[in-house]
Amino acid sequence: MVKIPKEQNRYCPHCDTHTEQTVKEVTNVSASPMSKKHRKRQRKIDHGYGSFPYENPAIRSRGRKNPTSEKKDLRYTCKECGKGHMPKNPIRTSKLEIER
Repeated sequence: MVKIPKEQNRYCPHCDTHTEQTVKEVTNVSASPMSKKHRKRQRKIDHGYGSFPYENPAIRSRGRKNPTSEKKDLRYTCKECGKGHMPKNPIRTSKLEIER
């Protein structure tokens, strides 16, 4: 389990300085149906691409082990300007706890 403090000193790209920021985990956000990734997948499903999409998700890895954890979506909100941003490299973990 990864524990993250609720308030952190981080770089704010909008203020261009290090400021105090609050952390929030974003949940239940689906990808936009017009995103490039979604359009590419839909094109393969519509026109047929071998045996795509695979019925068994374990087959996707083709011999490699699938990761059991997922990348968590964290949103950092600056206390100075009030704008939020997401980190470039999200944390990969199965459980995440934000400490008060």
